[in-house]
Amino acid sequence: MKQVVINDILVSYDALRHPAPQPETFVLLHGWRSRKEVWRVVAEQLFSHGDVYALDLPGFGNSEIPGRALTVRDYADLVAGFIQKCELTAPTVIGHSFGGRVTIALASLHPEIIGKIVLVDSAGFVNTSAKRRMAKTAARLIRPLFRPAFMASLRQKIYELIGAEDYVATPWLQQTFTNIITEDLSEHLRAITAPTLLLWGKNDRETPLSFATRMRALIPHSRLVVLEGAGHFSFVDQPKAFVEAVHAFIRETP
Repeated sequence: MKQVVINDILVSYDALRHPAPQPETFVLLHGWRSRKEVWRVVAEQLFSHGDVYALDLPGFGNSEIPGRALTVRDYADLVAGFIQKCELTAPTVIGHSFGGRVTIALASLHPEIIGKIVLVDSAGFVNTSAKRRMAKTAARLIRPLFRPAFMASLRQKIYELIGAEDYVATPWLQQTFTNIITEDLSEHLRAITAPTLLLWGKNDRETPLSFATRMRALIPHSRLVVLEGAGHFSFVDQPKAFVEAVHAFIRETP
């Protein structure tokens, strides 16, 4: 684990780096209530094609808990600062769920520092169900994301890791959560110029496939790949198919 200070916040990250310069660099952004370790299996496979950086976003994992509520833009600016401080050249940024929101804002606000983006089961729209749930924000923050009955083998280990920390529903975290789920990113999606891969689990119920089709219609240079037998954590459910889709996207996109 490595650490760096970005925008006055201590950020933890893992880095898999080759001794010689590589043609590709990947930056991985996890979802809400998750952490960088969730990418471990995928990161090891991506490493065969380039350097890999997996961040703990502020407030999660081993990164510092900010003293104030953050917005999606705050997170995007922080990732931009990380890319610049680590002197990464046109990385492919892969964001899952909430990390997808951050990636959308990053691609819209800082297009000059990224190469391609991959949105994985990404959030980005405001819907009525989200509004209804806002009154229950605190309960959602501490409720486990997954039921043991639906876990098996490797999935179980990773899912347990995700839910291992009982995140405290601090005021800043509650307000950050509210800031994030109430912001519609449609205009940011329209502004994206980077080549974009939408990677979605067919059985995703948290951010359903309809989100992906809406995003594909809004992002000019985008393609959609749907992973069979996968849910909201498609890269955990189908890691081999996930990595193959990313590699094909990198190979086929200038």
